[in-house]
Amino acid sequence: MANKENPSYFLWERFKNGDDDAFYRIYDQYFNELYSYALNFSKDQDFIKDCIHDLFLNLYKYRKTLSSTDNIQYYLLRSLRRLLHKEGTKRNTLLHDEQLLHLNDTPVVSLEDEIIADETKKENFKALADVMKKLTKKQREALSLKFEHNLSYPQIADTLNISVESARTMIYRTLKELRKAIKKGKTSNSILLFFMLRNRI
Repeated sequence: MANKENPSYFLWERFKNGDDDAFYRIYDQYFNELYSYALNFSKDQDFIKDCIHDLFLNLYKYRKTLSSTDNIQYYLLRSLRRLLHKEGTKRNTLLHDEQLLHLNDTPVVSLEDEIIADETKKENFKALADVMKKLTKKQREALSLKFEHNLSYPQIADTLNISVESARTMIYRTLKELRKAIKKGKTSNSILLFFMLRNRI
C-alpha cells in the first residue's frame, strides 16, 4: 500500500490528476536514471530514448487509470523494463548474454568507475573489469538495480521475476567473486567498504 505521507506519492497523484508541471518534473528527474538502466538491455541509444519517450507518452495518455505509488523510481523502472523487452523483441535490438560478455563498456561501468575512483594500480582495475565482463546479464542488472538505483531486495526480485532469496544470493555471490578478483591491501579494503556501505551486508 502506498505511503500517503511520502512526497513522491503527492507528486504522482498531482500528475495523475492532470498537473503537467508534475509530469515534466517526473520526466526531468528520472530520465537519466531510466536511460542508464536501459543500457542493461541495449546499446542502441536511439532505441532507448524512443522507449523512454514512449513510456512517458503512455503514462500521460493513461494517467487517470494509473495505480497509486509512493515509489516513482520503482514504478518507472519496472514499466520501462517491460517496454524494452516488448519493443526489443519486435526490433531485435536486445543484446544476448554472450554479446554483453564481449563488450568493454558493460552496463555496470558506472559502478566500476565509482568503485575504483581512488585506485591507481592498473592490475587491480583489470582484475575487476575482467570479472565484470564475465558476469551474466542478470547479475549485472541485479547490481545495477541495487547500487545504481538503490532498489530493495523485494523490488529487485519482483523486477527480475525471481524470489527475494534468489536476489540476495545472486548479489552476495557476485560480490564475493568481485572481492576475490581484487588483491589484498588498500584496494581490497576500499572496495569492501564501498559494498558494505551501499549494500548494508
